[in-house]
Amino acid sequence: MAEVQVLARCAALATAFGLAVADTLAWDTPLTDETAPLELWSHSGDNGPENWGRLSSEFSTCTTGQLQSPISLNTQLATGTTCQPLRFRYRSSSLYATNDGKALRLGYDRGSFLVINGLSYELVEVRFHVPGEHMIDGLVPDGELQLIHGNNRGDIAIVAIPMMAGPRVNRILRRILEYAPSNQGEKYYGRNIGVNALFMMPGRKEYFAYMGSLTRPPCTEGVHWYVMREALEVDAGDLRRLTQLIAPNSRPLQPQNGRTVIQTCAP
Repeated sequence: MAEVQVLARCAALATAFGLAVADTLAWDTPLTDETAPLELWSHSGDNGPENWGRLSSEFSTCTTGQLQSPISLNTQLATGTTCQPLRFRYRSSSLYATNDGKALRLGYDRGSFLVINGLSYELVEVRFHVPGEHMIDGLVPDGELQLIHGNNRGDIAIVAIPMMAGPRVNRILRRILEYAPSNQGEKYYGRNIGVNALFMMPGRKEYFAYMGSLTRPPCTEGVHWYVMREALEVDAGDLRRLTQLIAPNSRPLQPQNGRTVIQTCAP
């Protein structure tokens, strides 16, 4: 029964993200195209974010939704606090990478979980955005790493980690970039190339939490966002390489519309 529930969860996430799901791993082949046709939309020009909602009836939420992401987050304006920590129970995964022309995306083996408020969400995909999508205390980071999770109820939880250029080398990011596909539509699978998202976390785990949406069509709402307050420092050269692969691929800031934004309590 548990296996049936897990497969049902994966099927639900496949519908939301447009990804291929395997029976034995979260993803045992490189990722496929989005169900939202990639050729219909872009991050700029006539098919850019301002027009997403008019490009297809399936994208209407991009325009009409009231809980859209990303948003601006401000420590002084947060409307609530929580002392619940984010618990990351991540394992190492083989490398499943695709460049879909809109983002660098990594699949992830089954068995890695985010636990928050007693609920578990399985890590299913990692995405990179440059520049960052969320503004934090008036600053747009150089990049943003998004860890996408889901559970067997169909809930989606995304942990966003801002990235800032600096002298420090993040070895996991460098390993990913060493094998990352350069051209749209290219995929790479490395069974023996270990990647552990736990080592792309900042030192401090303070975060903002709010309800939002996917940041690309179909802009599905009801997404639990956890945005880290501290940025991950990454080598400036690695950030330039990432920028060459996918930039710019960030959606503009969306109206907050009176949403509750929670931040972690003081340590």
